[in-house]
Amino acid sequence: MQEIKIDKIIRSRRRSIALHIAEDATLTVRAPMMTTLGYIKRLVFAKRAWIIKKQTHILKNGGGNKPKEFINDEEFFYLGKIYKLKTENYEGVSLAKRRAKMIEWYQAQALPKITERANFYSEKMGWKFKSISITKAERRWGSCSHNNAIHFSWKLIMAPLDVVDYVVVHELAHIPEKNHSKKFWDKVATILPDYKARRKWLRENGIKFKI
Repeated sequence: MQEIKIDKIIRSRRRSIALHIAEDATLTVRAPMMTTLGYIKRLVFAKRAWIIKKQTHILKNGGGNKPKEFINDEEFFYLGKIYKLKTENYEGVSLAKRRAKMIEWYQAQALPKITERANFYSEKMGWKFKSISITKAERRWGSCSHNNAIHFSWKLIMAPLDVVDYVVVHELAHIPEKNHSKKFWDKVATILPDYKARRKWLRENGIKFKI
């Protein structure tokens, strides 16, 4: 029987045990202070089918890959397509600075394109936003503030345009509906009848957009 590797155990004052599979497919177990290692291992063994399924999905979809080096011919996503990086000599430049430069490029591409899509749907539905910005968010694709300012992660520009449109419409729909009620989803469906397929694609493939 396949043994499940536990990458990290975090004990705290919590009352229950939680298993967390990270974006790199590593397994973290959060447990109450007095939980024995034997009990944790038995629980992980009992949940092995779920753990293996999650880790396999992550690895299949690009998770757990080696970190980017930002060198020539390395592959990056832009609007759902893969392009090979062509760059100047980065010898002596830290990986952190290379990554920052790459994110700056994505931000520069994201602002005009996402603004264009937001203006299109805003005019179509009459949902007027106060302002739009591109953020450095790593986990949240978009948000809409209480005063109708909309924000989008720089990572969104890596996704196909129809998925970009889904996130844009999602946030615009929060202008009239500040929740995820049935009314909210009905408004999204009015514009994008196939929004569930677009949302599903993002949930399953968004992990690929990690740099």
